[in-house]
Amino acid sequence: MGTFSADYRAQFSDTDAAGIVHFSTIFFWVEATEEALFRALEIPFLKTEGAKLTGYPRVRVECDYLSPIHREEVVTVQLKPLEISDKKLVWGFTAVVQNRPVAQGTLTTVYAWREGQGPMSAALIPLDVKNALQRYFKI
Repeated sequence: MGTFSADYRAQFSDTDAAGIVHFSTIFFWVEATEEALFRALEIPFLKTEGAKLTGYPRVRVECDYLSPIHREEVVTVQLKPLEISDKKLVWGFTAVVQNRPVAQGTLTTVYAWREGQGPMSAALIPLDVKNALQRYFKI
């Protein structure tokens, strides 16, 4: 099974007073990597049709922090699918600086839609999206 990766340079704004990347920054990078994957596969990450919005809200995230990341270090975030089901995507992620693991975890999303400002409702992931992900990751 393949992975998808993207690189990020830790900026001053990503760090705390000690010069270490704030824990929440990992989640921003994981989301940016997920969106870059969708862009590379030419799959809409968010889609609007009139007043209808579809997308992938987060329903669960967990992360183990293994080593600090400092300003100016380049972090590689890798995503791999742990589950691609009818309504849910579960991503495993790892983050490394050079060969040093710095974080690992999972991100669970569901495919959902809403009309106007109404509540989100789970829906089936479009078949073309599932097929594109399965082809890319050779599942």
